[in-house]
Amino acid sequence: MSPPAFNLETLRQILQRDVVPYVELHGGTFELVELVGNIVRVRLGGACQRCDAVTLTLRVGIERLLRRAIDPAIRVERVL
Repeated sequence: MSPPAFNLETLRQILQRDVVPYVELHGGTFELVELVGNIVRVRLGGACQRCDAVTLTLRVGIERLLRRAIDPAIRVERVL
């Protein structure tokens, strides 16, 4: 797989600034598991494990944010 077209540190900063506070506000936890090419793998825990909106959070929230901020080709996958 090709290397990402963006900086891993930039990804971490955006997640820490924009995603982690939102997830924690809703009783969840967030972990960046790995970056493989343009696939960002994350783990959502806490209240997010039982939440029906977790897919919406991944696609409409996190993935859309990263596509706009970093690279339109980014995909976000949930790791259990």
